[in-house]
Amino acid sequence: FIPVIHSIPSGEALIASVLPNYPISKPHSCLLYKRGLNDTYLLETKQERYILRVYRRGWRTKEEVDFELELLTFLHTKNQPVAYPIAREDGNFTSEVAAPEGKRYAALFSYAPGRAVNEKLNGKQSQCLGEVLAIIHQTLDNFNSSFSRPHLNNEYLLDWAMGKISPLYPHRRSDIEYLHTQVEQIKTQLEALQLPNSTPEYGICVGAPNNKLGCRSLK
Repeated sequence: FIPVIHSIPSGEALIASVLPNYPISKPHSCLLYKRGLNDTYLLETKQERYILRVYRRGWRTKEEVDFELELLTFLHTKNQPVAYPIAREDGNFTSEVAAPEGKRYAALFSYAPGRAVNEKLNGKQSQCLGEVLAIIHQTLDNFNSSFSRPHLNNEYLLDWAMGKISPLYPHRRSDIEYLHTQVEQIKTQLEALQLPNSTPEYGICVGAPNNKLGCRSLK
């Protein structure tokens, strides 16, 4: 077999290998719902629907995934309208998947009815979404995790990015030097702004509100 970069697990295999670890009724279908950075499956039992996510290898570490799941669990306990992870029978939220490209992680979520947010929101819907996100941000001011995620600071957004980009373009030295110059200018401008680094201005960044209202949140 040739090496695999990204596989798409079959729903039947996930039912057999992953889902027996969860305290849910026997699934009768597990169908690929969406393929993106992660693979999302619609899982159906006789009584309920769930969402099963299989994280792409290399996209998130296990600690970063656990941070995300702990955050959603916290919001669920605070009665916030999010799709929340379902704990396994052993109390953990992640399951290992032995994919051809290497170890991946899977998580089971409650099913959120309705439709995803898109650009067709009217004024009333936009206001409602803004109010919900504001409450979620305020709620997360009190969230403390036992796991960690990268802070969106200069080192992560600028230095780390340049460290990844530069080796790919050794033949475009002038372009890389230009980017380095821009990075230093951005750092100078940000330093002059003296942005706060404490709540409520600084904290969890809720991204992709149409995807479980922040399941890809970063700190």
